[in-house]
Amino acid sequence: MRVIAHLLPNYNPFPPIYPAGTELRVAEVSRRQQRYHPVVICGGFRGQSERELDGSMEIQRIHIGRAYRRLFQKITRLDPWPYGRRMWQRVVTAKADLLHIHNEPKLLAMLAPFLSRNRLPVVMHIANDKPIPRDLLPLVTQWVACSRYMARWLEDVAGADPSRIQVSHTGVDVSRLPAVWSISQAQRSNFRNRWGVQGDEFVFLFAGRLVKEKGVVEMLDAFERLAAIRPVRLLVAGNVRDSKDPKNEKATYGRAVVARMAQMKDVSWVGSLHPEAMHEFLLAGNAFLLPSLWHDPFPTVMVEAACAGLPIVAGRRGGITEFLEGCPGATLLEAPEDPEQLALSMEALLRDPGQGESSGRWLRARVEADFDWSRVAADFEALYDRLLGGPA
Repeated sequence: MRVIAHLLPNYNPFPPIYPAGTELRVAEVSRRQQRYHPVVICGGFRGQSERELDGSMEIQRIHIGRAYRRLFQKITRLDPWPYGRRMWQRVVTAKADLLHIHNEPKLLAMLAPFLSRNRLPVVMHIANDKPIPRDLLPLVTQWVACSRYMARWLEDVAGADPSRIQVSHTGVDVSRLPAVWSISQAQRSNFRNRWGVQGDEFVFLFAGRLVKEKGVVEMLDAFERLAAIRPVRLLVAGNVRDSKDPKNEKATYGRAVVARMAQMKDVSWVGSLHPEAMHEFLLAGNAFLLPSLWHDPFPTVMVEAACAGLPIVAGRRGGITEFLEGCPGATLLEAPEDPEQLALSMEALLRDPGQGESSGRWLRARVEADFDWSRVAADFEALYDRLLGGPA
């Protein structure tokens, strides 16, 4: 069986233990590969084994000791055995037939010296707009963009050959995850009670990194406006950048947001959730907020909220638009940075819950039709067939 090496950067645990779209996609698709043998090469974290089998998926982790990291990567910056070289060693040992690099151009740069001498087919999966040096473009056999928005970015900004770009949206486990109307009232009450929701309160949800580009402050401003006139709740799930450096803007922003939520009535921050807990969190709500200020390429949590059957209020940004287009009553904010516009859209859901239910049912049907993980796995295997001439 031919071997596909799935290559991941070393800054998130694998399989994911908190929401991380790239790691989740690799795990779910690799577990479903049947005609190729997936070997995931990734960073190793404390308590994780160097090698592991998860069904048909093989995981090889690269552990870098604390003393080594401090001496060679932080103090001297003269790393004699860098992550890219260690990764290539495992690619060779695994006898990989194709490399699938996920969402990190720096990995492509690290592997460039080896790829220039050993021309394996390379699939480069792009889910954000990180810069890609032009001299690395010829090393990539096929680009996979997470959305049409990112496909246009690859062509217009990165300079990739459009004939070598395909779009493959992310997915969810539709068969395992019910919609909010498919569970019993007792189950739903249990989920809501878990997060401190009482009775039939209307609950808005947000899940994502607590960073400026996600529009978290603007969302809190909008909620304050709405809560002043209507009884509502807001549950926020998300992580704060782990740094005490006052110059780290993302960490400073996240801590300020958490401190503000602690002082707000009817707002609860539940921290960062394990991926397995995310759907139950979504089933506790009535509507999902996605007020992204930046051109979010294609947020995984958007598809997860749609799978739960929730109406979505979102900024008209990036790949969000192409997912919500055509949804009856969809709320796409032209100016998500305006808290007043967001508050009015939230209030509209309170005034017309029937419209929100119609939107949620349409979104659930869309996910069932096109966004199951089995479709993503089939996309990948069809791509490998084309590049390798089929499985051995």
